[in-house]
Amino acid sequence: MALHRRRHRQHGGPDSSIVREEKHDGEQQPSSDESKQRKYGSSSSAVVSTMNASPPPQPPQCAKQTSSTTATSSLIDAASKHEVSTTPPSKSTQSFHVTKFVILRLVGFVYLIAFVGAYHQNRGLMGSNGLVPARQYMDQLKQTFDDSPVQGFLSHPTLYWFIDSSLEDWHLDATALIGSILSLVVVLGLDSWLAMVLLWILDFSIVTVAEGTSFYAYGWESQLLETGFLSIWLCDLPTLFRGDGMKGVFRDMTPSSSPSLPVLWLFRWLCARISIGAGLIKLRGGECWQKKTCLYYHFETQPIPSPMSFIFHFLPKGVLRRAVDLDYFVQLYSIWMVLVPGFNWYMKNLRRLGGFIQVSFS
Repeated sequence: MALHRRRHRQHGGPDSSIVREEKHDGEQQPSSDESKQRKYGSSSSAVVSTMNASPPPQPPQCAKQTSSTTATSSLIDAASKHEVSTTPPSKSTQSFHVTKFVILRLVGFVYLIAFVGAYHQNRGLMGSNGLVPARQYMDQLKQTFDDSPVQGFLSHPTLYWFIDSSLEDWHLDATALIGSILSLVVVLGLDSWLAMVLLWILDFSIVTVAEGTSFYAYGWESQLLETGFLSIWLCDLPTLFRGDGMKGVFRDMTPSSSPSLPVLWLFRWLCARISIGAGLIKLRGGECWQKKTCLYYHFETQPIPSPMSFIFHFLPKGVLRRAVDLDYFVQLYSIWMVLVPGFNWYMKNLRRLGGFIQVSFS
């Protein structure tokens, strides 16, 4: 019988029902009623035993609430970390702190050049033994405003009003040395309204006493004073009366702060006014500029020639005439681009292009 069953398994013999019949051959099979009773009886006993079993111990109610609260808080924290904001991001405000930094450094550098030049030249130009001594002019001013030095200072701003003696050479040297040191500190990174005020007054003192001479009469001197005055307002105002004591008096509390827009627009207007004035003087001042022939001899007669003046002087005359057209374009036509308001991206870039043209031409 076993051999017969093994052969059926190896050769894929009859189905499993025949094999089961052969296997249980000679054994008595239970009836259907007995199998049902055995099946359902075991299920009933299992149910009864489950019902009679004691229920598992329940945790205290407060512990359940605490664990539920902790789980809820954990879910909220996890969701908040991955939450995507549905509100649109706010537009970042435009900052000009880099503009403030660059302007103050450049103005300080120009002041440095002016004071160093004054230290080396003022004795020979308007010292006591100079070409045109400034002492005589200052003595005349003191006689005119003898009763009130403050009134004289308001009329002709200079620190020499408060000197009892006559103007000496060491007064001029001290003014230039103090201005040189202070302007160097500004170039190295000091943002201070007080430093800019002192630089402005020191430079004004030299320019004022030079009024009686033929020196310091060039237009760039007055433009440096105007630019220096505007630079004062780039710095933060002192907080002396805001409850902060002396903070912000000697240097800005927030050097990276952005200057006010009115001050920036005054700088833009200063740039436009200087350029337009220079262009109109050329256009209305001489026949050679109208005929575009001034550059034929301009580079050999200009007061402060550049290293490239020798090369420019020998350029073809046709190129020099086109250079006059370029001068008019930069100083009269493209200068208006620096006054374009920055309402959108295109207008801002147009204004930047105008500034780039002015800087490149200068």
